[in-house]
Amino acid sequence: MDLHTKVKDYIENASGFDEALALEIIEFQRANIPVYDSFLRANGISRINKIREIPFFPVDFFKRYEIITGVPSGYFESSGTSGQQSRVFYHESSLELYKCASLKSFPFRIELIYSVIPDFSIAKKSSLSFMLKIFETEYKVVYVNDSYEIVDFLSLVDKLSGMKSGSLLFLTSSQLLRLSEYFREHGLSIDREILVVETGGYKALGKPYMRSELYDFARYAFPRAQFYSEYGMTELFSQFYSTCDGLYRNLNYAKVITSGDGLLRVFDFANLYTISALMVPDRVSVIGECFNVLGRMLEEAKGCAFTFR
Repeated sequence: MDLHTKVKDYIENASGFDEALALEIIEFQRANIPVYDSFLRANGISRINKIREIPFFPVDFFKRYEIITGVPSGYFESSGTSGQQSRVFYHESSLELYKCASLKSFPFRIELIYSVIPDFSIAKKSSLSFMLKIFETEYKVVYVNDSYEIVDFLSLVDKLSGMKSGSLLFLTSSQLLRLSEYFREHGLSIDREILVVETGGYKALGKPYMRSELYDFARYAFPRAQFYSEYGMTELFSQFYSTCDGLYRNLNYAKVITSGDGLLRVFDFANLYTISALMVPDRVSVIGECFNVLGRMLEEAKGCAFTFR
């Protein structure tokens, strides 16, 4: 069985972390991505025998290098809120794993998604919009906004007023804040039992917000909603959801390796064709099989999935 097929089958059926397959992926990436081989050599690594020996690759390097095995057919672009954008290149094989991981990690049993995030045909460099396009294969997705900004609140509110109980509203944290502000200002609300899933990145909201503070503010607009968060980024082809008593649930095929409190170290099997072992400048606290995101370690406003991912 070739490595691609093994990884795809593992994502779909994994019951635990497969260290042997992870090490096979590391060797494949080292052999096919020169900058990764240079990174490992710079860290004095000639051979890796256990996951704990891996030096995790900083996601900031995606801003400087074209990182992919094979010939790319396109790329996703990060928000670049610090003035510099990451480009994550892909081809059909890598997108197949992206689709597989996105559908596998999505935890909600719903039929209808209302997306304030624009259609991929509009936001062609957005991995977040691409993820919503993937969801169209399993769910009905209704796009109610044409950009990452909210320009026409009247039209958006009119479209959302038709939401049925049991529907899911998918939007960025910035969109949730702006929409909630508009609802408060105009005395409006959507009083239905819906799921609201936002994409994190609270540092981009204009002032410091905890996730719980954002939800408390948004409950005026959505008084009977259940609120959840999706944690993802352009450099990761897997996503995490806050379905673990408000914490993000770890995945077998996208495993947070951090112990206790520290910077996020994650091994994403879906990143077969880029780099799987990544270091992200987010502080996390790992609690059993779940983790909490405590915010960026660095002070610059880098954002996290609040605009073009």
